[in-house]
Amino acid sequence: MKKRTILFAAAFLLSFAAVGQGALERGVGAEGKGLDDLAESYYRQAADTNREAALRLGMLLERRERYLEAGSWLARGDSGAVAMAHIARCHTELGRWSDAKQAAEKAVELADESDKEVRSSAMASLALTYAAEESYTNALSWAHKAVEADPQSARALNATGIILFRRGDDNGAIQQFRKALQKDPQNTDAVFNLGTLYCYRGNHDLAISTLRKGLQQNRRSTKLFYCLGWAFILKGDQAKAIECLQSVIELDSGYVNAYNRLGDIHFGRAEYNQAIEQYRHAIRIAPDLTEAYRLLGRTYAEMGNFGKAITAYQKAVTINPKDAETYCRIAELYAHQKQPKREQSNYKRAARLGHKEAQQWCTRHGVTY
Repeated sequence: MKKRTILFAAAFLLSFAAVGQGALERGVGAEGKGLDDLAESYYRQAADTNREAALRLGMLLERRERYLEAGSWLARGDSGAVAMAHIARCHTELGRWSDAKQAAEKAVELADESDKEVRSSAMASLALTYAAEESYTNALSWAHKAVEADPQSARALNATGIILFRRGDDNGAIQQFRKALQKDPQNTDAVFNLGTLYCYRGNHDLAISTLRKGLQQNRRSTKLFYCLGWAFILKGDQAKAIECLQSVIELDSGYVNAYNRLGDIHFGRAEYNQAIEQYRHAIRIAPDLTEAYRLLGRTYAEMGNFGKAITAYQKAVTINPKDAETYCRIAELYAHQKQPKREQSNYKRAARLGHKEAQQWCTRHGVTY
Protein backbone atom coordinates (compact mmCIF):
# COMPACT_ATOMS: atom_id res chain seq x y z
CA MET A 1 0.00 0.00 0.00
CA LYS A 2 2.83 2.36 0.93
CA LYS A 3 4.67 1.62 -2.31
CA ARG A 4 1.51 2.29 -4.32
CA THR A 5 1.09 5.64 -2.53
CA ILE A 6 4.67 6.63 -3.35
CA LEU A 7 4.21 5.71 -7.00
CA PHE A 8 0.98 7.69 -7.15
CA ALA A 9 2.71 10.75 -5.62
CA ALA A 10 5.57 10.47 -8.12
CA ALA A 11 3.14 10.20 -11.03
CA PHE A 12 1.23 13.23 -9.74
CA LEU A 13 4.40 15.30 -9.51
CA LEU A 14 5.45 14.33 -13.03
CA SER A 15 1.99 15.24 -14.31
CA PHE A 16 2.12 18.59 -12.51
CA ALA A 17 5.57 19.33 -13.94
CA ALA A 18 4.30 18.51 -17.44
CA VAL A 19 1.40 20.92 -17.00
CA GLY A 20 3.84 23.60 -15.86
CA GLN A 21 6.14 22.99 -18.83
CA GLY A 22 3.19 23.24 -21.19
CA ALA A 23 2.11 26.56 -19.66
CA LEU A 24 5.68 27.84 -19.99
CA GLU A 25 5.81 26.92 -23.68
CA ARG A 26 2.44 28.55 -24.33
CA GLY A 27 3.64 31.67 -22.49
CA VAL A 28 6.76 31.88 -24.65
CA GLY A 29 4.61 31.55 -27.76
CA ALA A 30 2.17 34.25 -26.62
CA GLU A 31 4.99 36.63 -25.68
CA GLY A 32 6.58 36.10 -29.10
CA LYS A 33 3.34 37.29 -30.69
CA GLY A 34 3.21 40.40 -28.46
CA LEU A 35 0.32 39.03 -26.37
CA ASP A 36 1.79 40.07 -23.03
CA ASP A 37 -1.40 39.70 -20.97
CA LEU A 38 -1.84 36.13 -22.17
CA ALA A 39 1.86 35.36 -21.70
CA GLU A 40 1.73 36.66 -18.13
CA SER A 41 -1.25 34.42 -17.41
CA TYR A 42 0.55 31.32 -18.71
CA TYR A 43 3.77 32.14 -16.85
CA ARG A 44 1.85 32.53 -13.60
CA GLN A 45 0.41 29.05 -14.04
CA ALA A 46 3.90 27.58 -14.11
CA ALA A 47 6.00 30.02 -12.09
CA ASP A 48 5.55 28.38 -8.67
CA THR A 49 7.14 25.13 -9.84
CA ASN A 50 9.18 26.09 -12.90
CA ARG A 51 12.21 28.34 -12.42
CA GLU A 52 12.38 29.35 -16.07
CA ALA A 53 8.73 30.43 -15.94
CA ALA A 54 9.46 32.48 -12.80
CA LEU A 55 12.41 34.13 -14.57
CA ARG A 56 10.37 34.90 -17.69
CA LEU A 57 7.49 36.22 -15.61
CA GLY A 58 9.87 38.51 -13.73
CA MET A 59 11.40 39.83 -16.95
CA LEU A 60 7.96 40.40 -18.46
CA LEU A 61 6.78 42.29 -15.37
CA GLU A 62 9.98 44.34 -15.43
CA ARG A 63 9.31 45.30 -19.03
CA ARG A 64 5.80 46.30 -17.98
CA GLU A 65 7.37 48.52 -15.29
CA ARG A 66 6.01 46.55 -12.33
CA TYR A 67 9.35 46.47 -10.60
CA LEU A 68 8.36 45.40 -7.09
CA GLU A 69 6.66 42.21 -8.22
CA ALA A 70 9.20 41.66 -10.98
CA GLY A 71 12.08 41.60 -8.53
CA SER A 72 10.31 39.02 -6.38
CA TRP A 73 9.75 36.61 -9.27
CA LEU A 74 13.24 37.14 -10.67
CA ALA A 75 14.73 36.17 -7.32
CA ARG A 76 12.68 32.96 -7.37
CA GLY A 77 13.85 32.11 -10.87
CA ASP A 78 17.58 31.58 -10.49
CA SER A 79 20.75 33.28 -9.31
CA GLY A 80 22.52 33.45 -12.67
CA ALA A 81 23.90 36.51 -14.43
CA VAL A 82 20.72 37.24 -16.41
CA ALA A 83 18.50 37.20 -13.33
CA MET A 84 20.98 39.26 -11.32
CA ALA A 85 21.21 41.92 -14.05
CA HIS A 86 17.42 42.24 -14.21
CA ILE A 87 17.10 42.27 -10.41
CA ALA A 88 19.68 45.07 -10.29
CA ARG A 89 17.64 47.11 -12.75
CA CYS A 90 14.47 46.64 -10.70
CA HIS A 91 16.28 47.81 -7.58
CA THR A 92 17.62 50.92 -9.35
CA GLU A 93 14.09 51.78 -10.53
CA LEU A 94 12.90 51.51 -6.91
CA GLY A 95 15.84 53.47 -5.49
CA ARG A 96 17.13 50.50 -3.51
CA TRP A 97 20.74 51.34 -4.14
CA SER A 98 22.50 48.93 -1.79
CA ASP A 99 20.52 45.96 -3.12
CA ALA A 100 21.08 47.17 -6.70
CA LYS A 101 24.83 47.36 -6.23
CA GLN A 102 24.99 43.87 -4.74
CA ALA A 103 22.97 42.33 -7.57
CA ALA A 104 24.85 44.26 -10.27
CA GLU A 105 28.26 43.24 -8.93
CA LYS A 106 27.12 39.62 -8.87
CA ALA A 107 25.87 39.89 -12.46
CA VAL A 108 29.18 41.34 -13.66
CA GLU A 109 31.04 38.55 -11.85
CA LEU A 110 28.88 35.78 -13.34
CA ALA A 111 28.34 37.09 -16.86
CA ASP A 112 30.25 35.56 -19.72
CA GLU A 113 32.47 38.02 -21.61
CA SER A 114 30.47 37.34 -24.76
CA ASP A 115 27.15 38.24 -23.12
CA LYS A 116 27.53 41.94 -23.83
CA GLU A 117 23.90 42.86 -23.19
CA VAL A 118 23.85 41.40 -19.67
CA ARG A 119 27.24 42.84 -18.77
CA SER A 120 26.31 46.28 -20.10
CA SER A 121 23.02 46.36 -18.19
CA ALA A 122 24.71 45.32 -14.94
CA MET A 123 27.44 47.91 -15.41
CA ALA A 124 24.83 50.59 -16.07
CA SER A 125 23.13 49.64 -12.80
CA LEU A 126 26.45 49.91 -10.98
CA ALA A 127 26.97 53.34 -12.52
CA LEU A 128 23.60 54.48 -11.19
CA THR A 129 24.33 53.21 -7.68
CA TYR A 130 27.55 55.24 -7.59
CA ALA A 131 25.66 58.27 -8.89
CA ALA A 132 23.18 57.88 -6.02
CA GLU A 133 26.18 58.02 -3.66
CA GLU A 134 27.38 61.15 -5.52
CA SER A 135 30.57 59.28 -6.45
CA TYR A 136 30.46 60.63 -9.97
CA THR A 137 33.96 59.61 -11.06
CA ASN A 138 33.17 55.96 -10.34
CA ALA A 139 29.69 56.39 -11.82
CA LEU A 140 31.00 57.72 -15.13
CA SER A 141 33.70 55.06 -15.23
CA TRP A 142 31.10 52.28 -15.00
CA ALA A 143 28.79 54.06 -17.45
CA HIS A 144 31.59 54.24 -20.01
CA LYS A 145 32.35 50.53 -19.43
CA ALA A 146 28.66 49.79 -20.02
CA VAL A 147 28.74 51.63 -23.35
CA GLU A 148 31.98 49.88 -24.34
CA ALA A 149 30.48 46.49 -23.48
CA ASP A 150 27.48 47.15 -25.72
CA PRO A 151 27.56 50.31 -27.88
CA GLN A 152 23.94 49.64 -28.92
CA SER A 153 22.68 49.71 -25.33
CA ALA A 154 20.10 52.44 -24.78
CA ARG A 155 20.25 51.63 -21.06
CA ALA A 156 23.96 52.43 -20.90
CA LEU A 157 23.40 55.76 -22.68
CA ASN A 158 20.51 56.57 -20.34
CA ALA A 159 22.72 55.87 -17.33
CA THR A 160 25.40 58.19 -18.72
CA GLY A 161 22.80 60.90 -19.25
CA ILE A 162 21.44 60.56 -15.72
CA ILE A 163 24.93 60.94 -14.27
CA LEU A 164 25.66 64.03 -16.38
CA PHE A 165 22.33 65.51 -15.32
CA ARG A 166 23.10 64.93 -11.65
CA ARG A 167 26.45 66.67 -12.17
CA GLY A 168 24.69 69.69 -13.67
CA ASP A 169 25.50 69.05 -17.33
CA ASP A 170 21.96 69.30 -18.73
CA ASN A 171 23.04 69.65 -22.35
CA GLY A 172 25.29 66.61 -22.14
CA ALA A 173 22.46 64.64 -20.54
CA ILE A 174 20.01 65.61 -23.28
CA GLN A 175 22.53 64.49 -25.90
CA GLN A 176 22.84 61.05 -24.24
CA PHE A 177 19.07 60.60 -23.92
CA ARG A 178 18.61 61.50 -27.58
CA LYS A 179 21.32 59.01 -28.54
CA ALA A 180 19.42 56.38 -26.56
CA LEU A 181 16.29 57.15 -28.58
CA GLN A 182 18.28 56.85 -31.80
CA LYS A 183 19.35 53.35 -30.74
CA ASP A 184 15.81 52.46 -29.64
CA PRO A 185 13.05 54.87 -30.79
CA GLN A 186 10.55 53.23 -28.41
CA ASN A 187 12.76 53.43 -25.33
CA THR A 188 10.50 54.72 -22.58
CA ASP A 189 13.41 55.32 -20.19
CA ALA A 190 14.92 57.92 -22.54
CA VAL A 191 11.54 59.65 -22.97
CA PHE A 192 11.00 59.60 -19.21
CA ASN A 193 14.48 61.01 -18.58
CA LEU A 194 13.97 63.80 -21.11
CA GLY A 195 10.58 64.63 -19.60
CA THR A 196 12.08 64.69 -16.11
CA LEU A 197 14.97 66.93 -17.19
CA TYR A 198 12.62 69.37 -18.92
CA CYS A 199 10.50 69.50 -15.76
CA TYR A 200 13.54 70.37 -13.65
CA ARG A 201 14.46 73.12 -16.12
CA GLY A 202 10.93 74.54 -15.91
CA ASN A 203 10.15 73.64 -19.55
CA HIS A 204 6.81 72.12 -18.61
CA ASP A 205 5.19 72.41 -22.03
CA LEU A 206 8.17 70.73 -23.68
CA ALA A 207 8.08 68.00 -21.05
CA ILE A 208 4.36 67.44 -21.64
CA SER A 209 4.71 67.24 -25.43
CA THR A 210 7.70 64.87 -25.13
CA LEU A 211 5.87 62.56 -22.73
CA ARG A 212 2.67 62.56 -24.76
CA LYS A 213 4.65 61.57 -27.83
CA GLY A 214 6.19 58.73 -25.84
CA LEU A 215 2.77 57.56 -24.71
CA GLN A 216 1.69 57.30 -28.33
CA GLN A 217 4.38 54.61 -28.66
CA ASN A 218 3.59 52.92 -25.34
CA ARG A 219 0.13 53.63 -23.96
CA ARG A 220 0.68 51.34 -20.96
CA SER A 221 3.83 53.00 -19.63
CA THR A 222 3.24 53.82 -15.98
CA LYS A 223 6.44 55.84 -15.72
CA LEU A 224 5.46 58.09 -18.64
CA PHE A 225 1.98 58.67 -17.21
CA TYR A 226 3.58 59.37 -13.84
CA CYS A 227 6.06 61.88 -15.22
CA LEU A 228 3.29 63.53 -17.24
CA GLY A 229 1.27 63.88 -14.04
CA TRP A 230 4.26 65.47 -12.33
CA ALA A 231 4.67 67.90 -15.24
CA PHE A 232 1.03 68.93 -14.88
CA ILE A 233 1.51 69.41 -11.12
CA LEU A 234 4.43 71.75 -11.80
CA LYS A 235 2.41 73.58 -14.41
CA GLY A 236 -0.43 74.01 -11.92
CA ASP A 237 -2.99 71.88 -13.77
CA GLN A 238 -4.08 69.64 -10.90
CA ALA A 239 -7.08 68.14 -12.70
CA LYS A 240 -4.91 66.72 -15.50
CA ALA A 241 -2.28 65.69 -12.98
CA ILE A 242 -4.83 63.66 -11.02
CA GLU A 243 -6.09 62.10 -14.24
CA CYS A 244 -2.56 60.96 -15.14
CA LEU A 245 -1.81 59.63 -11.66
CA GLN A 246 -5.06 57.69 -11.59
CA SER A 247 -4.07 56.18 -14.95
CA VAL A 248 -0.84 55.04 -13.31
CA ILE A 249 -2.73 53.34 -10.49
CA GLU A 250 -5.15 51.69 -12.92
CA LEU A 251 -2.17 50.19 -14.74
CA ASP A 252 -0.25 49.32 -11.58
CA SER A 253 -1.94 49.61 -8.19
CA GLY A 254 1.47 49.15 -6.54
CA TYR A 255 3.09 52.24 -8.08
CA VAL A 256 4.21 53.90 -4.86
CA ASN A 257 5.11 57.36 -6.17
CA ALA A 258 1.67 57.87 -7.73
CA TYR A 259 0.19 57.83 -4.21
CA ASN A 260 2.92 60.17 -2.98
CA ARG A 261 2.15 62.70 -5.72
CA LEU A 262 -1.60 62.47 -5.09
CA GLY A 263 -0.77 63.12 -1.45
CA ASP A 264 1.25 66.17 -2.49
CA ILE A 265 -1.76 67.55 -4.38
CA HIS A 266 -3.94 67.16 -1.29
CA PHE A 267 -1.18 68.69 0.86
CA GLY A 268 -1.02 71.73 -1.43
CA ARG A 269 -4.78 72.16 -0.96
CA ALA A 270 -4.40 71.89 2.84
CA GLU A 271 -6.41 68.64 2.68
CA TYR A 272 -4.12 67.04 5.22
CA ASN A 273 -6.18 63.98 6.15
CA GLN A 274 -6.51 63.01 2.48
CA ALA A 275 -2.75 63.55 2.03
CA ILE A 276 -2.02 61.30 5.01
CA GLU A 277 -4.27 58.61 3.55
CA GLN A 278 -2.28 58.63 0.28
CA TYR A 279 1.11 58.56 2.03
CA ARG A 280 0.00 55.69 4.27
CA HIS A 281 -1.16 53.79 1.20
CA ALA A 282 2.34 54.21 -0.25
CA ILE A 283 3.87 52.94 3.01
CA ARG A 284 1.64 49.85 3.00
CA ILE A 285 2.92 48.99 -0.47
CA ALA A 286 6.60 49.72 0.20
CA PRO A 287 7.38 50.01 3.93
CA ASP A 288 11.13 50.02 3.27
CA LEU A 289 11.15 53.18 1.11
CA THR A 290 11.66 56.51 2.83
CA GLU A 291 9.87 59.19 0.80
CA ALA A 292 6.35 58.54 2.08
CA TYR A 293 7.59 58.68 5.70
CA ARG A 294 9.23 62.06 5.05
CA LEU A 295 6.07 63.40 3.40
CA LEU A 296 3.97 62.02 6.24
CA GLY A 297 6.24 63.79 8.72
CA ARG A 298 5.93 67.05 6.79
CA THR A 299 2.13 66.79 6.83
CA TYR A 300 1.90 66.10 10.56
CA ALA A 301 4.30 68.99 11.22
CA GLU A 302 2.11 71.31 9.15
CA MET A 303 -0.88 70.19 11.23
CA GLY A 304 1.03 70.96 14.43
CA ASN A 305 1.18 67.31 15.48
CA PHE A 306 4.89 67.32 16.23
CA GLY A 307 4.93 63.97 18.03
CA LYS A 308 3.58 62.06 15.04
CA ALA A 309 5.80 64.10 12.71
CA ILE A 310 8.92 63.08 14.65
CA THR A 311 7.83 59.43 14.64
CA ALA A 312 7.42 59.48 10.85
CA TYR A 313 10.73 61.26 10.30
CA GLN A 314 12.54 58.86 12.63
CA LYS A 315 11.23 55.94 10.63
CA ALA A 316 12.72 57.55 7.51
CA VAL A 317 16.20 57.88 9.05
CA THR A 318 16.00 54.37 10.48
CA ILE A 319 15.66 53.13 6.89
CA ASN A 320 18.22 55.60 5.54
CA PRO A 321 20.63 56.76 8.30
CA LYS A 322 22.40 59.06 5.79
CA ASP A 323 19.34 61.29 5.26
CA ALA A 324 20.83 64.53 6.62
CA GLU A 325 17.88 66.72 5.61
CA THR A 326 15.46 64.66 7.67
CA TYR A 327 17.72 64.88 10.74
CA CYS A 328 17.41 68.67 10.37
CA ARG A 329 13.61 68.43 10.22
CA ILE A 330 13.64 66.33 13.41
CA ALA A 331 15.91 68.88 15.09
CA GLU A 332 13.51 71.71 14.18
CA LEU A 333 10.60 69.82 15.70
CA TYR A 334 12.51 69.17 18.93
CA ALA A 335 13.24 72.91 19.03
CA HIS A 336 9.46 73.54 18.88
CA GLN A 337 9.04 71.10 21.76
CA LYS A 338 11.83 72.84 23.69
CA GLN A 339 14.01 69.74 23.92
CA PRO A 340 17.46 71.27 23.29
CA LYS A 341 19.50 68.09 23.85
CA ARG A 342 17.58 66.18 21.20
CA GLU A 343 17.61 69.20 18.91
CA GLN A 344 21.40 69.39 19.22
CA SER A 345 21.84 65.64 18.75
CA ASN A 346 20.01 65.65 15.44
CA TYR A 347 21.77 68.74 14.13
CA LYS A 348 25.09 67.06 14.96
CA ARG A 349 24.10 63.96 13.00
CA ALA A 350 23.15 66.08 10.00
CA ALA A 351 26.36 68.10 10.29
CA ARG A 352 28.50 64.95 10.32
CA LEU A 353 26.78 63.94 7.09
CA GLY A 354 27.87 67.22 5.48
CA HIS A 355 24.64 69.23 5.76
CA LYS A 356 25.78 72.88 5.55
CA GLU A 357 22.88 74.46 7.45
CA ALA A 358 23.36 71.95 10.26
CA GLN A 359 27.08 72.69 10.33
CA GLN A 360 26.32 76.42 10.54
CA TRP A 361 23.90 75.78 13.40
CA CYS A 362 26.56 73.82 15.28
CA THR A 363 29.13 76.58 14.71
CA ARG A 364 26.73 79.29 15.97
CA HIS A 365 25.97 77.28 19.09
CA GLY A 366 29.54 76.21 19.78
CA VAL A 367 28.77 72.54 19.20
CA THR A 368 31.53 70.22 18.02
CA TYR A 369 30.38 67.72 15.42
